[in-house]
Amino acid sequence: MFSLNPGSLCDVCAEEYGSHNYPHSISCGHILCLNCCNNILEKTSPRLTPSCPFCRVPFTSDTIRLIRVDFSGHGSGWSTPRATDGPDTHILGVGDDDVLLFTGDKDRDKTRVKLESKVARVAGKKCSVEEVKHLHQELRNWLSTDKKRDEQTAALELSAALLHAILVNHVAHKHASDTAKQVENTLRDRLSAVQAEKEELEQELHRMRTQSAAKSAEIQTLRAELSRHKIKVAAPALGIPATPPSATSLASAQSGLTSPPRPQSTTAFTTPRSRATSPTSPTPSPARAAYTPSIASPLSRINSAYAATHGHTRSASAIPMHRSMTPAARPASAIPSPAQPIPHASAKPRLSSPPPALKMSRSTSSSSDEKEKEKQRNAQRLQLMERWIPTVDAASTSPPTGPPTKWPHFATSHGSAQHAPFVPPTRYKTPFSVHSP
Repeated sequence: MFSLNPGSLCDVCAEEYGSHNYPHSISCGHILCLNCCNNILEKTSPRLTPSCPFCRVPFTSDTIRLIRVDFSGHGSGWSTPRATDGPDTHILGVGDDDVLLFTGDKDRDKTRVKLESKVARVAGKKCSVEEVKHLHQELRNWLSTDKKRDEQTAALELSAALLHAILVNHVAHKHASDTAKQVENTLRDRLSAVQAEKEELEQELHRMRTQSAAKSAEIQTLRAELSRHKIKVAAPALGIPATPPSATSLASAQSGLTSPPRPQSTTAFTTPRSRATSPTSPTPSPARAAYTPSIASPLSRINSAYAATHGHTRSASAIPMHRSMTPAARPASAIPSPAQPIPHASAKPRLSSPPPALKMSRSTSSSSDEKEKEKQRNAQRLQLMERWIPTVDAASTSPPTGPPTKWPHFATSHGSAQHAPFVPPTRYKTPFSVHSP
């Protein structure tokens, strides 16, 4: 059974041990009161393990042991009387010295216990930087004045080193945060400058695109002007008027493309015999020989050089093919008396208006291929018109199919010639050809 001297205190809370406050031992061997053990267990963070405030050895509630103490002042039943050991004064003197030494150790222990409790409180909760700095300064001051080195002093030295590391880390973190903020502000300024530059470049790009569109339109206009100038320069050499035709000339040219009506043959001077022989054959007459269409011939719209080149083709295609016919026998009384034949009216030259100037294409994409196609279309149109438009001298060039048109000429006086009976020219059978419509 242990016995405690009067004045025995708990090293943590400095409470005196007694019948109401029994000492307890933990796994590391340090002795604490029960209240201090419970406080350490309760106030320790769940992230941490409860540890001894002196040596930092972990412990649990199961490792706490109660220490039995005899507070009566007697031992286990035997004790050696101390009266015969020496005089009382000597004993008292020794006791006085022990009391003085114990008083100094007691103050030192109280200060150490307070510092350890402060360290435990700072480690168990969040504290400000000022509190950590103040506690670190107290530990350094106490360690500098305490020359005794034991386990408790080593624990406080370790706590002071940890607090110093915490302060250094805090300063480093603060410096890093300040640097990061400065870098962030710098990057934001740069980003704002880049955004402003981007907007300026976009505006410049839009302006350049607008100018490019305007330049493209100007280039197209200049190209059109250049094409017109080239056509104007080349027009005299090609025989094309430099100025475009008016709307009136265009309308007349379009109306001229329509086919003219077929001329009607005159049948005023026909005999019953001729009607019976060939009811459908027209009789050439001076009126027909001198016939000129009222509408301008479509051939006049073709260039004069083209008409001169293809003149032989026209005359050759205009000769119709005739069917042979045996003339019917007529009585002698039906044969008219010889008279001076009526001279045929001389073939008058066909009147034609000067060919109008060809239309000048205002299109900038005209080329030689289009001109060739236009010439081919004109040639086809010419052939189509030559198929059914009769020529003026067709009667003189066609072979006769009936009686001769010339009769024996007898000299008569001027007066008798005027009273001679009129003999109409002989009618011919209507010619047919492969080109007839």
